[in-house]
Amino acid sequence: MAFYVSAIYLTRPDVKDSYLPGFINWAHEALTQDSAQFKKGVLSTLAGVFKHGQREQMMEHAHAVLRTILTIKFQTSELLIQLRNRLIFLKPRVASWRYQRGSRSSAANLQQSQPVETKAAISVNDEDDHDYDVPEEIKEVLDEILQALRDKNREVQYSAAKGIGRLTSRLSKNFADQVIESIMELFSLWESDMTWHGGCLALVELG
Repeated sequence: MAFYVSAIYLTRPDVKDSYLPGFINWAHEALTQDSAQFKKGVLSTLAGVFKHGQREQMMEHAHAVLRTILTIKFQTSELLIQLRNRLIFLKPRVASWRYQRGSRSSAANLQQSQPVETKAAISVNDEDDHDYDVPEEIKEVLDEILQALRDKNREVQYSAAKGIGRLTSRLSKNFADQVIESIMELFSLWESDMTWHGGCLALVELG
């Protein structure tokens, strides 16, 4: 509860400019020096800050925080994966290649002899996938999350799978294909059953 209240407070419009930069700097020091138990609270608060803060507001801090969490020696946990998922450097969009389920009217079907044609939903973003550059930070975050699919903790795997689904939905088709190829590599005879489980979770999120 404390980290939730702290995150909400730090992202308030009348507070963020005065206190958020100082908290980010303090969190960096805490994550590189303090005990693992204390780090969990710091990571929880950072995850909440990136969840509730506006994208434009958080982008100026995202690079520094990403560098910190990629370098600290901290046991893989659901909190760490959740934080990485919050560091979204991609613009809010739905990739044009994504399947858009149409809408059907049962009442209209009963009134007409011919079935009502499904109306495809209009993509919220019609930019060419090939012209969309993926930030280098996203590649690093995806690599970390893909590795988390091998974790022995099912909660970590589930969190990683959710993150992969959310990130991939904003990527170009070519890059999304590369993510799927990386997931399929998990289904090797030399991988553990937990790794297979993580791969299955990721495929479900992409379905």
